[in-house]
Amino acid sequence: MRRWAAAALVLALGGCADLPEGVDGDLTGGWPAPPAAQQFRPTPGCHPDVVEEGTIDNWSPVACAGPHLTETAVIAEVANGSPGSTASTHRGQAFRECSKRVNTFLGGDWRTGWLVLQPVLPSQAAWQGGARWYRCDLVETSPVDGELVRRSGSLKGSLGGAGKMRMTCANPKVVDERVTAMHPVACSGAHTSEFAGLFVSSRATVAGLTPGELERGCDAAIAKFAGIPNDGTVRNRVGWLGFPPDATSWKLGDRAVRCFLWLNGERMTGSYRNAGTRKLKIHYIYR
Repeated sequence: MRRWAAAALVLALGGCADLPEGVDGDLTGGWPAPPAAQQFRPTPGCHPDVVEEGTIDNWSPVACAGPHLTETAVIAEVANGSPGSTASTHRGQAFRECSKRVNTFLGGDWRTGWLVLQPVLPSQAAWQGGARWYRCDLVETSPVDGELVRRSGSLKGSLGGAGKMRMTCANPKVVDERVTAMHPVACSGAHTSEFAGLFVSSRATVAGLTPGELERGCDAAIAKFAGIPNDGTVRNRVGWLGFPPDATSWKLGDRAVRCFLWLNGERMTGSYRNAGTRKLKIHYIYR
């Protein structure tokens, strides 16, 4: 039956003598070449969800003016992405590069804002096919409960000048010597803490960060911010609150501890930037 079907097909193709105008009967020539295959490459914009791996299947950008969870600030190429490597091995590299590149977009160091940085790389299949891009996605995070915030509007410039995402003054909720929430407030009003700056640890893991290192690092950041000597009297002038990154961010390469000036619950009014020793007198005694 198969042989008969094949013969019938040959007869059908070869027995047609009268062809329509413009048809030459040559099935092997005259057809244009198909276009070259194009690798999927994302573009800057906003997205409804947080992802670690970017594919054409989960590519669903939305208008930044409407509700969204993440915003892609930068797209760049992975350097030294050899064919035998994997996308996951370059995640730390992408995070470190994103840490530098997003600051221009934001108008300030992303680590000084209520933000999370998420590097996004191609799927392993796309990587093997030659895709070498990475996305730098930004997410607003709530200082009150640490949850990700579904927001409207772009983050562009949000850390410049009086940008709304900047860490400034706040009223912390302290339970059993542990900060459970930070409630941002205007520095012109009453508050009990103020963001002073960062210190970067050299520890390989966040678990290796000691209380002593936290204190020394934040004392140095606060002394520089407040214009007081970074000596043994800092702890007698001011207290501190320090917030290290979580273990995942630390592993990726974020080793910056966020340090807040804190007067052990005393209320402040106005910024303490360059307050000096006349305002921050020695009034705490440790035995």
